[in-house]
Amino acid sequence: MKKVQNIVLFLSVLLFIGLAYISFFNVYQTDDYFWSYTTRKVGLLESFKDTYTTWGGRYFGYSINMFNPVFYDSNNIVPKIYPVFLMFSFIGISALNLKEYFHYSLKESLKKGFLLFFFYTILLVSLPEHYFWITGSNIYFVPVILAGILHYFIIKNKDTGENIWFYLSLPLIILLMGSNEILALIVWGILLVSYYQKRNKKNLFLALLGTVFLLVCFLAPGNFNRMGEVESGVVKWLKRIALFGADTAYVGLKVIAVLPLFIKVFEEELRKIATQILLKKAVLFWLVSLIPLLFTGYILTSIARQFESIIFYFLISFSLIAFFKFEKIKKFWWVSLFIIFLPELKVFPEKYSYFNIDFNGENIVMELLTTDLKEYEREMNQRVDIIKNSSQDSVVVDKIKEVPRILYMDEMASLKEEKTYVNDQLEKYFNKKYIRTKE
Repeated sequence: MKKVQNIVLFLSVLLFIGLAYISFFNVYQTDDYFWSYTTRKVGLLESFKDTYTTWGGRYFGYSINMFNPVFYDSNNIVPKIYPVFLMFSFIGISALNLKEYFHYSLKESLKKGFLLFFFYTILLVSLPEHYFWITGSNIYFVPVILAGILHYFIIKNKDTGENIWFYLSLPLIILLMGSNEILALIVWGILLVSYYQKRNKKNLFLALLGTVFLLVCFLAPGNFNRMGEVESGVVKWLKRIALFGADTAYVGLKVIAVLPLFIKVFEEELRKIATQILLKKAVLFWLVSLIPLLFTGYILTSIARQFESIIFYFLISFSLIAFFKFEKIKKFWWVSLFIIFLPELKVFPEKYSYFNIDFNGENIVMELLTTDLKEYEREMNQRVDIIKNSSQDSVVVDKIKEVPRILYMDEMASLKEEKTYVNDQLEKYFNKKYIRTKE
């Protein structure tokens, strides 16, 4: 076990260094400009009101993005340090939880935190949008870190009995219910199962608080304004069932592929937990991962970046069930390690390409070996300078030639194409009537 842990730890440290290096060439993108524009135009309060009533109910996630610093950060400093800060935060809060629950030393806790970071990273559906796009990080990565802090507070309250930890949990639950719908459903499900397992006033209050603010998020007028027309009757329900099955199969296959390695690496922790709870309880907590899958199937959403929290929670919770029943699969850890560095499994046609399974390892390696990241950054900065310094209302810029794999980048429409949201956002931010790329 120690040998395998050391291998994964070594890979995790290399992974972190590689991602940190890639981050040094990161720049602002798409919605980063949009949020800065709207906040400066109408102010924080009006921006919050408009977003909640016309766009969506992520009252916490969208509010963070309203503070996007692109307007004040002419040197592009924040996009380079923010991803590294968040990755450090994830590792740190993971270590803090492991130290509190398993009573590890600080050194051992940090080691385990890096191990968890490795699995979190390889399971990401869209690494560029999750780590390097500020807008995406605030919606999907920051809430995961806050959920880790919430978990730490709940453990501390249970271990010490001090109410301060309970009170600190309350604002975090409120924030997490308004972060993004998927993580909100997971946290809400955990709160419900926790109350079912131990019915006391504190657990009841946490569950009720989560329910109230989950409704605040889900019943936002903006959510209903964005709903498009879809088929009705039997066809709609057949699509929902099919999509739920396809999404669940994707999540399950991705988790099963890395499960032997995860069990081997965290064998000691899983064994300790298995001695403290029954299989029935483990199954109940795992079933929570089906709540957001049912939700995404119901609203006809297919695999995208919002599934990342589901996949990670699915792995954590299902690994304990697998340990109870199929512990021997850990001997196939080397298969998982091999799979992680395979290229994307492209078996679906372009229309359903989002179901192709990718573990990010090959993309990260190829980014470092083949992409001229410095040239990409230069091209992007040159584009912004041309648009910003142009005295004309219409601006045409070169296409970005050095397109990265890992850094988030969504190109604008060209002269002969219909305007996309990227063109629209830059036109508003830079106060231009027309911005396109050359053919």
